[in-house]
Amino acid sequence: MPYPLYVAFVWHMHQPYYRAPGQTEALLPWVRLHAAKDYLHMVEVLAKYPAVHATFNLVPSLTEQLLDYAAGRLTDRVMSLAQRSAWTEEEKTYLVNICYSVNWPNIARRYPRFNELIEQRERALLNPLTLSDTDYRDLITWFNLAWTDPNWLENDPELSALVRKGRHFSLADTMAVIHKHLKMCGMALQSYREREAQGQIELTTSPYYHPILPLLQDNRHALRHSPGLPLPPSGYNFSAPTDAETQVRLAVAHHSQHLGRLPRGLWPAEGAVSPEILPYVQAAGLRWLASDEEILARSLDIPVVRDHEKLNTNPAAFYQPYRLLVDDQPGPAMIFRDHEMSDRIGFLYQNIHGVQAAEDLVTRLQWVHWRLGDTQPFLLPIILDGENCWEWYEHNGDIFLDSLYQRLQQNHELRAVTVSEYLDTHPTRATLPHLATGSWIRGDLTTWIGDPEHTRAWSALARTRADLIAWQQAAVDIEPAQLARAWQAIYISEGSDWFWWYSRNNSSDQDLLFDQTFRANMAVVYEIMHQAIPEWVMTPIAQGGRLLWNHQQPTAQITPRLRAAADAAPEWNGAAIIQARAVSGAMQRADDRPSPLQIIRVGYDNNALYLRLELATSTAHTDIGVNLRTEAPGRTSTTWGVRRMAAATTAWLHQQTSDGWEHVGTAPTAVGERVIEVAVPLESLGLTFGMTIHVQADASDDRQRIVSLPSEGPQAILFAALAPPA
Repeated sequence: MPYPLYVAFVWHMHQPYYRAPGQTEALLPWVRLHAAKDYLHMVEVLAKYPAVHATFNLVPSLTEQLLDYAAGRLTDRVMSLAQRSAWTEEEKTYLVNICYSVNWPNIARRYPRFNELIEQRERALLNPLTLSDTDYRDLITWFNLAWTDPNWLENDPELSALVRKGRHFSLADTMAVIHKHLKMCGMALQSYREREAQGQIELTTSPYYHPILPLLQDNRHALRHSPGLPLPPSGYNFSAPTDAETQVRLAVAHHSQHLGRLPRGLWPAEGAVSPEILPYVQAAGLRWLASDEEILARSLDIPVVRDHEKLNTNPAAFYQPYRLLVDDQPGPAMIFRDHEMSDRIGFLYQNIHGVQAAEDLVTRLQWVHWRLGDTQPFLLPIILDGENCWEWYEHNGDIFLDSLYQRLQQNHELRAVTVSEYLDTHPTRATLPHLATGSWIRGDLTTWIGDPEHTRAWSALARTRADLIAWQQAAVDIEPAQLARAWQAIYISEGSDWFWWYSRNNSSDQDLLFDQTFRANMAVVYEIMHQAIPEWVMTPIAQGGRLLWNHQQPTAQITPRLRAAADAAPEWNGAAIIQARAVSGAMQRADDRPSPLQIIRVGYDNNALYLRLELATSTAHTDIGVNLRTEAPGRTSTTWGVRRMAAATTAWLHQQTSDGWEHVGTAPTAVGERVIEVAVPLESLGLTFGMTIHVQADASDDRQRIVSLPSEGPQAILFAALAPPA
């Protein structure tokens, strides 16, 4: 019989565990917001095409939080603040940092009132008190509306009425949106259960708190692919095989209890695998697991080669399951995702019309089928985050997904199946005698280990775990519930997300909160043991308490010539430096581009303030804005803006007034390929020695990403009388 090409979509759903053990308020609202925008939406779209089957991977720590939201056992700080009628300055600062975290070009700017609030963001970042309580009420409400499935905004009478109202929202309006979100948290899980019972989807699991299993087994396993990688010193090496086994076992138990049946498949967190984790997978009764094509290539010692259309030139090797060996005996099956096709959905197709994107993907799948022929059954896995890319698509991905599923349903050469559905009907033909160690990002583990912050984090976790074991062995009459809570704090701290954000390749506006949460979990262990919290738990992981930025105050006056050379000339020595790490969101690809804004240098002499902005992208495709707020004791602060649009050769100086931004004039500017240098006359700024200037820059590139440097707020620079450099 002629076989179609079997295609296995695996949509991975995951968010970090945002609360400390025993707490009922999450620091961040992303579980609830993704439930309202993505988790329910993804299964509702698929339900319209019953012949199209797919796999959804639900991480237990996410499922637990969804269940608790739906049952009223969990809130988040945004929910709590939404119920207030007035806010402190600290609370307003939090709201400003959180409530603008919406895709601006695709979502927020479609709504006039939200667009107005976006125009006030720069002023609010500098001084959150500039927004009124009415502004904050509207901001909170629009933030929650914008994080709602647009189909609900259009079809739910209560929500559509609020969208039409647009402004001057009441507390009742805000809570109406949040109550819809809580309802959707419960509906999402119920919909998944129903679709699996009907046979359209398969639900799979991940280790409970999403740890990188090979690194739990032993940090040193990262050296297999990355020899010479800096690791924690030998006394603080992390090696906890029992924890790796426990995370898998707890996941299967939770899945079975709350989703109605034993899971058959496992997506190891970040596709991270090693030979040592396979006994845990087999002992838990899991039939299959998955990772990336790079892991298969290294396991077979073959290259991943693509042709001019970026299609795999060896499809027969990559598009089939492999039987793994556990103690030389047949173990679970394993599949390996097509990296290119997965990344096309995650990163590329958002830039073209959804119908065109769906046509491109289906055409590529047909080409693969034609090359393989129809005499054997092959399986092409497409595995990616199922929640993070849709904000960049038209209508939350509906146009693409509807067109894709419709084409698959009508195409007899392609069949979308669940992974277990394929394995049940097509015996695994090949055996993989050796499994390489690595993940779906570059095939290695360096996203979660190797940077200085990683070393401090892993060392702190190793010390905390060792202290817990010593206390457990020495203490008597330990209350079982307290001991379980302490170990839960350890398991939460082992999650991949904390180490992801400590990586110098990743960043978010909430990095400081992630660091705080990671250390708070370890602090819980010492509180339970009635021991003083160690200084190395109290101290932020990054030196100086900064996770992303290396700040310097100016050390000397400078008078650089504006040349915008690729390298900063010695004339810039003495300037303050605000430096970014490479930035990405919660999704990362091996070749993902860094933040467009990398370094700001700020210096001055007696006549001008000098700014040098060093970019990772071409200045021809990057808009730049620098906010400068000057202040002095006893004087009203003044905010200035230096603006330079993409491809422009001149920067414009603006002053913020009660009526908005007022154009003041231009400033001498030099523009290079990736450098912009500007000299702003001190006279224009009214800047004199003894004052303080607060500096923060925004950049947007051709992908319309908005990046702030520093992301945590303006950097204060003391405008002091300094000598010229020696």
